[in-house]
Amino acid sequence: MSVYWRLCAALCATWVSGAALAALPGPCVTPHWLYAHRHDSRLVVLDLRSPKAYAAGHIPGAISAPYVHWRRMVRHVNRMLPPIPVIQAYLRSVGVSNRSEVVVYSNIQTPMGLGLGSETRAFWTLKVLGHKQDAILRGGIGGWKKAGGALTTVARRARGDLAAEFQPNLRASLAQMRADLHRHVVLMDNRPMHQIVGLTKAPFVARYGHIPGAVPYPVTWMVNQNGNLLPKARLEALARVAGLPANPNAPIVTYCNTGHWASIGWFVATQVLGYRHVRLYDGSMTQWAYHRADPVNVGFVK
Repeated sequence: MSVYWRLCAALCATWVSGAALAALPGPCVTPHWLYAHRHDSRLVVLDLRSPKAYAAGHIPGAISAPYVHWRRMVRHVNRMLPPIPVIQAYLRSVGVSNRSEVVVYSNIQTPMGLGLGSETRAFWTLKVLGHKQDAILRGGIGGWKKAGGALTTVARRARGDLAAEFQPNLRASLAQMRADLHRHVVLMDNRPMHQIVGLTKAPFVARYGHIPGAVPYPVTWMVNQNGNLLPKARLEALARVAGLPANPNAPIVTYCNTGHWASIGWFVATQVLGYRHVRLYDGSMTQWAYHRADPVNVGFVK
């Protein structure tokens, strides 16, 4: 057999095994990358918008996975990470397997990073379950349309066989948060500054203010008016302004009101700034402020 035909045979064998599929290039993919790889057999594209928005038009091949299913009430605290068996079953129902390459998207052209937060929270959830290949779509569905991508109303469904491997090092519990107050842990508050200092609060949060010792890194320092992340250089500069440590091994916990903006903070800290030991407190101020014994400070962070 000639060298040419041996090479062709090897390439065919690799293609059949699925190994020839290009891995995700990073935690963010562009619409152009997604279009070029739209037929990859391991690719799973999840639309986090409402079922109504999905039905009106979505990226071809995408599966409806509304964000509302990614969080739930747990022990009287709303918008928490569901129990692992529950979220595992849900992700299986939308086609996710361990070998899947998952891209999530939403409408990110919303105020205060609300749309981007659904993408980053879904990304974090996948990582908490031990999934390896995940990315958010840069620009969301608006970026897809701006790049000339077509939409379809043809729904797609799929089944997966995800076997979750819970990663407790990515999530902070209430007990851990209480212990962290007495340890050298950086608490990163990702809410708007007026909530951090206690001028206002979310209506479902019991008390004004922030967790003592928190470092302010508000959502408005991470997301621009179009809902996209700011450039890396800007994020790094603002991290220095906020007082985040230079040491990439410093332990950090991100929080907000419900773990939504905190997922943007977690994404920025881990995927952009390069911190290696970052947990997200999904109970956030909804849970913390509810317990009157847990301290809350009002005023500027010292």
